[in-house]
Amino acid sequence: MNTHVAPPPGRLTAEEFLAFIEDRPREERWQLIDGEAFVMMSPARLPHQRIGLNLILHMNDALRKHRPDLVAMHEVAVRVDAFPDFRAIADVAVIGSEVEDEVYGTGFHMAAEVLSESNTRELISRKRTIYGSSPDCQHVLIISQKDFAVEVWSRSSGWKGRVYRSPEDVIELPEFGFACRVADLYRGTPVKG
Repeated sequence: MNTHVAPPPGRLTAEEFLAFIEDRPREERWQLIDGEAFVMMSPARLPHQRIGLNLILHMNDALRKHRPDLVAMHEVAVRVDAFPDFRAIADVAVIGSEVEDEVYGTGFHMAAEVLSESNTRELISRKRTIYGSSPDCQHVLIISQKDFAVEVWSRSSGWKGRVYRSPEDVIELPEFGFACRVADLYRGTPVKG
């Protein structure tokens, strides 16, 4: 049975981080944020996974009609060239439908994080900021799994966030032809309105 081990002490470069995780079991999902290695909770709780799946289904419906060159996928490893000590796994990301043979992609158009108990506000805020600095990224979504709360941060609004709390609020991401009610993202979860 594998157990989590501590990463090397101090800040890590991307190369040191990749060397460290090379021999770690795949069920350990490590991320590098500002040179600090974090292990994500694995496996994610079922409501977390269902919210991510709901977003993927609604997003891919919109993309098929409006942006067939893009696709929404689950647990996408991303990097941002301006932040060499950043290697993260977005819960959901919109990327090009033709993918390259790489682990950490840079061409993501949206990143979404479904909050879990292992996330700190500081960590999520930092990831949001770095995601938004990627030249292709148009939106960053932060989604609670405990109550109706979806933060939408958009390049078109100067990265000012908007929080949707009513189940009937409609989230629109026009670059993707995407629109859905907040309640649609929580379908099949314990969150009820």
